Amino acid sequence: MGKRNRAALLPTQLPQLQNLIKRDAKSYEQEFLQQYRHYQSTLSIFCLKPDEEAKELSELVTFISQVSVCYPKETAEFPQQLVDLLQQHCVVLHPDVRKSFVQALILLRNRGVIDNTRLLPLFFTLFKCRDKPLREMLYNHIVNDIKNANLKAKNNKLNKTLQSYMFTILESVKTGNSDENAVSAKKGVDVCIELYHKNVWNDAKTVNVIAEACFSPVNKIAVTAIRFFLNTNEDEEEDESEEEMPDIRKMEQANIHSKKTRAKSRRLEAAKKKVQRKNKSKKKAESFNFAALHLLNDPQGFAEKLYSKLQSKQDRWEIRLLRMNLISRVIGIHQLSLLGFYTYLIKYLQPTQRDVTMVLVSSAQASHSLVPPDALEPVLRAIANNFVTDRASNEVMAVGINGIREICVRQPLAMNETLLQDLTQYKNHRDKGIMMAARSLITLYREVNPEMLLRKDRGRSATMRLKDGTAKELTFGAQDAGLADGLQGVELLDKEEGDDDEGWDGWEVDSDDSDSDEEGWINVSSDEEDINIAMSDEEGDDDKKKDKKEEANKEENGPRKRRIGKRQLRKLQDAEELSEEQQKKLAEEAAARRAEEEKKQAAIMEVASTRILTPADFARLNDMREKKEIEAAAGMKRSATDDGRVDESIILGPRKKTKADYEARMASIQEGREGREKFGSKKGNKDRGSTTNREKARNKNFMMIAHKHAVVSKSKRSLVDKQKAMRAAINKQKKMKR
Repeated sequence: MGKRNRAALLPTQLPQLQNLIKRDAKSYEQEFLQQYRHYQSTLSIFCLKPDEEAKELSELVTFISQVSVCYPKETAEFPQQLVDLLQQHCVVLHPDVRKSFVQALILLRNRGVIDNTRLLPLFFTLFKCRDKPLREMLYNHIVNDIKNANLKAKNNKLNKTLQSYMFTILESVKTGNSDENAVSAKKGVDVCIELYHKNVWNDAKTVNVIAEACFSPVNKIAVTAIRFFLNTNEDEEEDESEEEMPDIRKMEQANIHSKKTRAKSRRLEAAKKKVQRKNKSKKKAESFNFAALHLLNDPQGFAEKLYSKLQSKQDRWEIRLLRMNLISRVIGIHQLSLLGFYTYLIKYLQPTQRDVTMVLVSSAQASHSLVPPDALEPVLRAIANNFVTDRASNEVMAVGINGIREICVRQPLAMNETLLQDLTQYKNHRDKGIMMAARSLITLYREVNPEMLLRKDRGRSATMRLKDGTAKELTFGAQDAGLADGLQGVELLDKEEGDDDEGWDGWEVDSDDSDSDEEGWINVSSDEEDINIAMSDEEGDDDKKKDKKEEANKEENGPRKRRIGKRQLRKLQDAEELSEEQQKKLAEEAAARRAEEEKKQAAIMEVASTRILTPADFARLNDMREKKEIEAAAGMKRSATDDGRVDESIILGPRKKTKADYEARMASIQEGREGREKFGSKKGNKDRGSTTNREKARNKNFMMIAHKHAVVSKSKRSLVDKQKAMRAAINKQKKMKR
């Protein structure tokens, strides 16, 4: 009887029927076909009024999607029916019905029933529906599905199809003014950016799809694409993660002046391990912070299009500032020529302009060695006239000089000699920010072009380089060869390692002994009497050889000339009292240094062209290059970044802390009182650090207080006094009980 009742309830109890079908599909095939026929009839009725809430149809769609794997032939048309229904009526469908259809399709996709090339374009069109939970679900599924499709190998067919579809969506936004297309295009750009950050779509086509979104008439799409290239969001996440890291130096200083305990040492070791793991994760993960700008197909055309959008002045100032920053970054990285951009920046270089520091950052980022100095000279002149004046405040003057310095780092020829000497006069200014900015400008031109500085500002090393002629002359468009710099130290590999074969694991090397007798070996006879090798301990022989050389020099060249010491040479150079003989000697030394440098470069080129370097050789070269960079970084205060980015803090410089007003001081006081006990008397508080003197007197030994006046007088009291004291104590106890 129980089985009959269960069979009668199965058509109405779909979850129970679903469970039974998954256990034994053949036994319940008729019940499934009955439900499938019911679904088809309900669907035909629903298509007449697709805007109604059809709970029964939603339940049937969920049921069939769960058991469709058990009956693949019967449900062959089921996925396409849902796809067609969503394509035709996605906007007018009830949110719950639409969500159930999408969940059914996602389930079928996860089980491999439907292909993602047919499903994902539909999901991109569903972004135009005004349903926020549905958009979030679609976004997460699209990202995870594309990531899983490219997990083992690149699915080029799917990637090309979807990327081409992104282009069509962005073009539809430009041609039509529909808000629905704008929303779907915005979500499509978000998907591209997310997949790029996950290293799934990190090719040039994805970057150019996002670059096309920078010219969208919809501000949300354009700003999202521009911020992707500027990478402001990732920088904020990095700053947040850095704040959470423990301060190792502070913990070590605290352990120095406190008691050593195992708990403190364990905490310190745990903090060190945390920092090491963070550093390792930074090294392992490839950062594509600025690779996107390098993957642009046409950087010049991209910059010119952005500049034309920037000149229209239709957008808000914040959006124009983002475009300005992106244009300058593209110009600096690709070393483009866009001369109109510099004249455009001049009208915004005013101290009263909002976000003027970002305008200065853009002008510095857009400067490079191939920009004509005539194009940058008006920019420097405008900054000097508007910022570096006596009418401006100290902060404004420091910002102006720092901005000029950042431009001159990238193009030193843009500076005029008169303007430079005028700016260097602020090196003794009473404000620290102005003084440091002016001295940093002097330091820059001491290395780059010391002739433009005044004689007292050149410094000792720059003056000596000018005297002996070793100072390099700046010429527009000149670039150094990168081969010798890339193989710096390659001539030392033979001296360090000799014929070591550790770097050739698994390689076959032909032995060549033809030059072994000529390089580093001395042929000696078998007789011991003929061996005469100069050793370092034979001081007498060395002295005799030196005397013979000196006598030979005296005989050939006459009396020996006295060598000029370094201190004496500096004094003579400062006083400009060099004789002809001394000037000739300086010229000879400079020529010898040039010959030595040329010989070194020739040795590097010879080794690079004749020797096959092993992996171990390249590892040693990398170590030597890293050491050189560390030494250079230790001696230099700042350097231009390789990615062309200029930090706003460099333009602002060191700033003096302003005096806080009354509200700020009170807020700081209230913040310091948080978590602290209330100020006041601690009378009646049991949590005291010590006891009172009366409590201590009670616990003292009697022999310590036996001779006190209070104890002696108490023992000598009369009977009447004792009765009075007893009565007073009784009355006091009664009052306390009340």
